[in-house]
Amino acid sequence: MPATDRYSHQLLYATVRQRLLDDIAQGIYKAGQQIPTETELCTLYNVSRITIRKAISDLVSDGVLIRWQGKGTFVQSQKVENALLTVSGFTDFGVSQGKPTKEKVIEQARISAAPFCEKLNIPGNSEVFHLSRVMYLDKEPLFIDSSWIPLSRYPEFDNHYNDGLSTYQIFQKHYDTQVISDNKTIDIFAATRSQAKWLKCELGEPLFRISKIAFDQNSKPVHVSELFCRANRVTLTINNHRH
Repeated sequence: MPATDRYSHQLLYATVRQRLLDDIAQGIYKAGQQIPTETELCTLYNVSRITIRKAISDLVSDGVLIRWQGKGTFVQSQKVENALLTVSGFTDFGVSQGKPTKEKVIEQARISAAPFCEKLNIPGNSEVFHLSRVMYLDKEPLFIDSSWIPLSRYPEFDNHYNDGLSTYQIFQKHYDTQVISDNKTIDIFAATRSQAKWLKCELGEPLFRISKIAFDQNSKPVHVSELFCRANRVTLTINNHRH
């Protein structure tokens, strides 16, 4: 390719890339929305498929767009980059982001402690309080949090809990318990139909699953939990201790 042609091709590609960025910035293509196909973009911007493909590939590399196999190319939601996994609790996390938080209870019930007795070091014939919530940051669902709290150690916990209350504040106020540290396991999990509905994502989309055992000031287990969040929405920063 002659130098002049190569230069004009680079110029064309850079223009198309910028037009896509401008369209995203102006909300023509919103976060989580699918952009037009390569063929449609060729017609829209009046350029070749090679030019469109390079512009899209670069924006995928930059994290602006994301490709889903067999589904198309979508605008990447802005990632939340912070110490989501600290032991301070979700409300404090929201404060650190300077954004309002809210939650919606999906499920709350007393269930058998049998599956959790070993992790929580409690009798197998006792009960745990199962609390499952969707946590919202700035009105967008960020993650689903399920906790199992031993009622043998924290009697009547479910009666102290009301929608919107911080569970960690209940531990402190009613049981003189402070969550000081935790052990976490992180793996990738495909979103179920129910999770996809609550998190506004595609069925089978990769989620981070963070399994946790929290410990108090005496190194006793306080609760076990599982947190599911969209892998493309969150950058995980891990910090196990309060300072």
